[in-house]
Amino acid sequence: MGFIFVKAEAGQNAAPSSHLVYNDANFAGNILINEVRVPKGGEAMYTYYEALGWAGKGAGYAGIQAHPKAHNYIFSIWDHKNHKAPIRAVHRGPGTLTEKFGGEGTGLKSWNFELGWDTDVWYTLVARCWPVKGHTFYGYWVRSAKTKEWTHMVTMDVAVKDAHFLGGNDSFIEDWLETGKNARTTHLRNGWKRKLTGQWHAFGSAKYSVNSWDLKKGKRSFNFKNNWNGGVAKDSEGEYYFMVAGGSNTRSTTNNPSSHSIKRNEKKPGYAPIKIHSASAKLIGKEKANVSWKIDPKSLPQFGYAIIAYDKLDKKKQRIGYLERIEPHGRSAELTLSKLIDPDRLQIWIKCTDVLDNVTESVKCD
Repeated sequence: MGFIFVKAEAGQNAAPSSHLVYNDANFAGNILINEVRVPKGGEAMYTYYEALGWAGKGAGYAGIQAHPKAHNYIFSIWDHKNHKAPIRAVHRGPGTLTEKFGGEGTGLKSWNFELGWDTDVWYTLVARCWPVKGHTFYGYWVRSAKTKEWTHMVTMDVAVKDAHFLGGNDSFIEDWLETGKNARTTHLRNGWKRKLTGQWHAFGSAKYSVNSWDLKKGKRSFNFKNNWNGGVAKDSEGEYYFMVAGGSNTRSTTNNPSSHSIKRNEKKPGYAPIKIHSASAKLIGKEKANVSWKIDPKSLPQFGYAIIAYDKLDKKKQRIGYLERIEPHGRSAELTLSKLIDPDRLQIWIKCTDVLDNVTESVKCD
């Protein structure tokens, strides 16, 4: 899976493209998670450090780049023959741009140069897909271990149903402008895929490989055909997968291909569940209410919400308004009430669901 935005010059000086393919090939999923880090000594310009790659009717990939413009984030989905309409963005987070791409296939790409990323910092990437009226929506979120905050980058509408994440999920490292003299390194850990049943699968093993066809004489990586490495390493926080490509001092400690594993004892991801920071409601006339809320950015990001209204003088607590939506970017909604009511009698509650399906307690709107 190559870089699709910049066509490389013909030559033999590119760092070898390398892949990790995880052990999730035999089932479909609706959530993918991986954490990626670029060590300070492993940053090299014109490198794509991809962490999430999947197959299927909504095949795509996501990761971070060392780009001449800035450190950026990528999320892209390819067109497929079964799509009934072009892929479109239904939400763009702050600083996110979207545009069509061509080259190795066509599709819709998003990138964000404003948020930025730092070396020696772990970034959690989450992709989730869900059905919407015969289509499949894909959302993409990022968490920085430096700020502890989550950002919703983009949501895309793919015009085909049941476009789940197929695998195995792939991570890769790629030099797209023949700068193989510079070593580049990626670290990856805590990968997950959620099955359609809701069961979580940890990326406990992976196959590492280098594009062998690029190492032959006349091909793009021939002059660095021996300068690659990959496997498992460990630091004070635990084990992680790594890949190194390029650099005159890089030498392999394994074969091409080779298999590697990390023992995983967790049963599910351990990120802090969603927390509602504040919520408020305002009556519009006597038949509608405007509800708005804020989510703690250091908790898991929102996926959906449910709003319910009562007449607080009603001892039976029959609801007079209800709204439930999957809308990751929504932070306000208009609620229609089933009867006229004075402001001092109206009571509205909200609860939210995060991208991993944790649900908050109901919170009263002020």
